[in-house]
Amino acid sequence: MTILNNIPKCINKLYPNIFPIKGKNSYIYTKYTSYLDLTSGIGALSTGHSHPYIKNKVIEQIDKYVHMPQQIFKSHPAQVNLTHKILDTVKYKKLDNIFYVNSGSEGTDNAIKIARNYTNKTNIICMNKGFHGRTLGALSITSSNTVCKKNLNPLIPNIFFCNYPTKESIDLIFNNQSDVDDTAAIILESVQGEGGIFSIDNEFLNYVREICDKNNILLIADEVQCGAMRTGSWWNIESKNIEPDMIVFGKGIASGYPLAGILSKSEIMNSLVKGSLGGTYGGNAICCAAASASIEILNNRKIKNDINYFGKIIKKELENEILIKEIRQYGLMIGIEFNRDIIKEVIYELKNNNILALTCGNKGQYLRLLPPLNISIEDVDYFINVLKNILSKY
Repeated sequence: MTILNNIPKCINKLYPNIFPIKGKNSYIYTKYTSYLDLTSGIGALSTGHSHPYIKNKVIEQIDKYVHMPQQIFKSHPAQVNLTHKILDTVKYKKLDNIFYVNSGSEGTDNAIKIARNYTNKTNIICMNKGFHGRTLGALSITSSNTVCKKNLNPLIPNIFFCNYPTKESIDLIFNNQSDVDDTAAIILESVQGEGGIFSIDNEFLNYVREICDKNNILLIADEVQCGAMRTGSWWNIESKNIEPDMIVFGKGIASGYPLAGILSKSEIMNSLVKGSLGGTYGGNAICCAAASASIEILNNRKIKNDINYFGKIIKKELENEILIKEIRQYGLMIGIEFNRDIIKEVIYELKNNNILALTCGNKGQYLRLLPPLNISIEDVDYFINVLKNILSKY
């Protein structure tokens, strides 16, 4: 296909020979075949492909209006409706103010900007193996691999990486690199996605929360991948009984429509001077309608139960396989680590069995599953049986 010559070759494509022309439920279709899609738009398609309820809500919105810029008008009904729905998902009600953007990277960039303004401090501490996006600011705090930063330095300054989620490791940062009086925020994924599906434990999170409370440091939870019900609760960090000062959300919140944002406290968001925040398409009406519909679907008790139940089935059925070293499973956010370097072969064989999955880790060494959250038990069983069969050959 000659048009590929007009697309940057630096975009890494896991399945460069697949050309989808249709998607429905948990499947994508090419001209010749179909695939069970366990990538779901890298987690963005939380309700699967072309969910009829979302499609109808988007069509209804198109008939009313497509876009009302946030820098011109008071607000608009689609955005107001979505704001109420998102606020209802939050356990800690002090998080009562939302700034809408288009992507998780934009959310990260703005979170850094807001934290620096609110605290009047410069330094940002982030976690090793974290991924926060590919824009200049988001890339500056990303460390899930080196490839995405290659030849792009210098990035933004005053960024410090905590090597391990331990008291000793973060104390080392404060004692030797970034004094608490210079630190504006600590940003982390409570379950690291691109880094390998690693969950950060409560002991460390509680310690970080204490440090932040004592020293006017903001705790920013990047829930772009692990939020929006992906791990079986709306916000993973809240499920660990930690109250962040900001939540950056995106991906699955709008089922593939480009919507993201920052959820924070009014005290923090309103500390900026007028004109500090903005963006042409933030809170776009079509995306707001899709997000509102997605929240309605994901609030269904059966889906929430299935997310946790199906994830546990995958882990239980596969964890005793000889070639599997570890399964890190949090709802339907799953990382599978093998005892041998067979990830390329596994991805290839899954594709040959019409199943698409992701990789993660600094060398793409782990198998990553981010299926639609409304996947069927039949599709879960099919994946389990196919993977078992593949592993039996090695």
